[in-house]
Amino acid sequence: MLSSNKAYSILYLDDEEQNLLSFQALFRRSYNVFTTSSAHEAVEILNNNDIQVIFSDQKMPDVSGVEFFETILPDFPHAVRILLTGYADVEAVIDAINKGQVYRYVAKPWDANELGICIENALEKYNRDLTLRTQNNALEKANSELAQLVFSASNQLKPALENMLHAVNTLESGPMDAQASEAISSIRGEIARLHTFSKQISQFYQNTHSEVVLEEVNLQSLLTEIIEQLPRQKGGPVWEVTTDIRVQGGFKSDIKRITMISQSVLMNAIEHSDSAKSVNNIRVSVIQNAEKAVFKIEDEGVGMDNDMLERLLSMELQNDVQSPIGVGLHLTRNAVSKLLGKISGSSERGIGTRITFELPNRG
Repeated sequence: MLSSNKAYSILYLDDEEQNLLSFQALFRRSYNVFTTSSAHEAVEILNNNDIQVIFSDQKMPDVSGVEFFETILPDFPHAVRILLTGYADVEAVIDAINKGQVYRYVAKPWDANELGICIENALEKYNRDLTLRTQNNALEKANSELAQLVFSASNQLKPALENMLHAVNTLESGPMDAQASEAISSIRGEIARLHTFSKQISQFYQNTHSEVVLEEVNLQSLLTEIIEQLPRQKGGPVWEVTTDIRVQGGFKSDIKRITMISQSVLMNAIEHSDSAKSVNNIRVSVIQNAEKAVFKIEDEGVGMDNDMLERLLSMELQNDVQSPIGVGLHLTRNAVSKLLGKISGSSERGIGTRITFELPNRG
């Protein structure tokens, strides 16, 4: 005998009146039971009550059970749906299960004990799914709060770095020996590194918390501006950027994210410049048409192991992002994904790195 649990509500839809009466008689003491022979009335019941389990007959005059579930799925995705069928409509049942519209099916005429067990199993599934949703929501909230904390910390770091840079400039203006000069140069490099890291944290937060804004993009002008604003570190490796940009027609995408992606990949190329070379050449090529834009950024720097690059471009942070380069490339991957694009790369130590990303034309 089923124990009483009026915390749960069950909806039973069937065009056969006797089945409705039998279901009501069997389960009304254990659950809040709603029965109807009308699909329209079933939707009204769903709108006005919190229903955990829905039974629907497959073969009804105006609508099939599968069609009914298709109709209510967007508005009531969490209710467990069970199909009742007395016909050999196996294909429809399998199709409904595969599409996630139906948890399971029960053959008609149904057995009372089997139906009772089916309800208990359905409620167990409902509670498991509810627990998982609750945990996911809590995790999303915690991640959002953590991201906000990190974003705030990165903003507080910026003025401190500016003050440190001012102090370094002051020290450099006075007399110093070779050892002191080397130490100052090292400090300047670390300040630049932390400044890049802070900027990337801010960009990561903005990328994950802001909507995509589509507008017309002049790729020639945008990339020219990005390249002109790239920082040159005093005493660092010498690098030069050449471009080959070919566009056909207009291009629509998110300017801020394209800027973020391009800056990140170019900064990666600069960070990996080979100090032994007199000039490190960085080549930027873009081919854009009505469907997409394909960006290729190649450098002749020190390179890295190819499997390391693949991990950095993957969605898994793990331990590979302890440097600004790791954060930057992961940021790039996320931003490209936000724009429904694709990214890949190859690298070889002593030869250089190539990053290719493809963005759809959203116009």
